[in-house]
Amino acid sequence: MGNSELDQNELLRKTIANNLVKYRKAANLTQIELSEKVMYSDKNISRWERGESLPEITTLKTLADLYGIKVDDFLVEKEEVVLEQKSEKKKKTKLFNKKQLLIMLLSVSLVWLIAIVVFCVFHSFVPSLRDEAWKLFLLALPISSIVVLVYTSLWCTNLMNAIVVTFLIWTMAISVYFCVEFESSWLIFIVAIPFQTIDILWFLFKKVKINFNKQNSKKNIVKEKIKKNEKDN
Repeated sequence: MGNSELDQNELLRKTIANNLVKYRKAANLTQIELSEKVMYSDKNISRWERGESLPEITTLKTLADLYGIKVDDFLVEKEEVVLEQKSEKKKKTKLFNKKQLLIMLLSVSLVWLIAIVVFCVFHSFVPSLRDEAWKLFLLALPISSIVVLVYTSLWCTNLMNAIVVTFLIWTMAISVYFCVEFESSWLIFIVAIPFQTIDILWFLFKKVKINFNKQNSKKNIVKEKIKKNEKDN
């Protein structure tokens, strides 16, 4: 291998190392934060960024996907790096913040406004439905639950989703019980029990899955550190 080829390899190594630093900083990540995302130890990342070793091509692809760039971007010397701002999913919370709560309440209020308007129309202009018009408010309960469920799915944790689904199940059962006349209508509450059970089991399953992923992520980082220590020794 000639000197020119060695120089080119060394130049490429430095270029990749410099770009790894620039893209990480452009993404506002520390070496430790990046290590948690790519499942390598922060010592590995430090070695990459100093040019002492290079990540495998699959790891470069993972990093490129994380930064929203192509693998080739690591191979070209760049004076300045600017990453496009991505609309990342915000971390879900147990409860709504003030803005989210306001949006949710406005949406639910719209459901009840429609229910009130329709009730008034039926009560005033459709005498035959006057005695049944009050059932519109019963129907507004599960509809409101569906609206809230949409927002909890976007912004809140699985616990809040499970609570809202519980409210949806039983308000739906109550609505059917009072609005639909059939023999042994009380059985609708018996039917609701397995749905409630599924809701609880689904919440527990999601909770166990999240905990498992966290533990698995920590184990991978520990394994990488052990491998790194073994190589150093």
